[in-house]
Amino acid sequence: MKLLVADIGGTNARFAYQEKDNGELNNFTYLKCADFENIYDAIEHYQQTNNLDIENMSIALASHTTKDAIKFTNNHWQFKQSEIFKYFDLNKLIFINDFVAQCLSLNSFYEDISENKVLDEKLLSKYDLKTIRNGTPTKNSPLLVSGPGTGLGVCTLLNINNFPIAIEGEGGHSSFAPNSDVEIELLQFLKKKYNHVSNERIVSGSGIEEIYEFICFKNKSPSEKLMAPIIGDYALKGEPKAYETIKLFFSIFGTIVSSVILINGTQCGVVIAGGITPKLQSILRESNFDVNFLNKGRRYEYVKNIPVWLTENNNNGLIGASKAINNPHYSSKIITNK
Repeated sequence: MKLLVADIGGTNARFAYQEKDNGELNNFTYLKCADFENIYDAIEHYQQTNNLDIENMSIALASHTTKDAIKFTNNHWQFKQSEIFKYFDLNKLIFINDFVAQCLSLNSFYEDISENKVLDEKLLSKYDLKTIRNGTPTKNSPLLVSGPGTGLGVCTLLNINNFPIAIEGEGGHSSFAPNSDVEIELLQFLKKKYNHVSNERIVSGSGIEEIYEFICFKNKSPSEKLMAPIIGDYALKGEPKAYETIKLFFSIFGTIVSSVILINGTQCGVVIAGGITPKLQSILRESNFDVNFLNKGRRYEYVKNIPVWLTENNNNGLIGASKAINNPHYSSKIITNK
């Protein structure tokens, strides 16, 4: 196999290596995208540092992967898939969306899940998941995987012909739908800056900064132009404007999640992924996430029993990438000499 797997987002580039088919992943390495001029340099650094012989690659990206040319929404790297294949003299190469990888990594959990709450508690422990919202999963219904990081990922998992398939899209770029008076004010504030206010404009790392600027404006206090990690740290310490920012952030995320449930019928449950929520989960529980989640009018009954879980495993993208290269649903995406 000699497979390099990678999970590359707007901020981090994670790598691992699989020597044989179905073997364990090892040589885990996390790099910062900003430290490298391009993807070639990052891959070569990883390969040389770990002294690896690489014949195949499976790479998850925070980007479209349907065209040869790759351009990140939140990252300065640009390249062509075909050029990566030739440059590294590979046998096989596949690129998939990063939330497709997140979904594929959860397939064993998805297959094992049941409507027995006692059994599910054991499953959550096995797969390192935390319960955010109690509920009863509908077996064989699709599973939603979503969450904020540098961007906002949205993907749906189901099984077809005994193999998992992740239905990807650009849900993060769907239009923001305010669900309260303060959210309407936020939309009006952002409309002065952007012609289109997407969900990702608000529920993402940069979205935290946008909300904080709005809260400062609303409170008639000077904006300090703080970065998202600082705002998050301040919020955890109880600083009022930062705390209000993160509460509003998660409240809006509750609306987004339940809207996708209605659109995609993901009554098996929701897994929250991404880099932001694990760090700020205490505020998620104090926000109006659940209030907005349930605020679906005539379809309240449809969403009220759907469970929500949180994954804190940073290696899910790598695990999912390793599964994609041998999944027949993704065979058309593989570049090969054969």
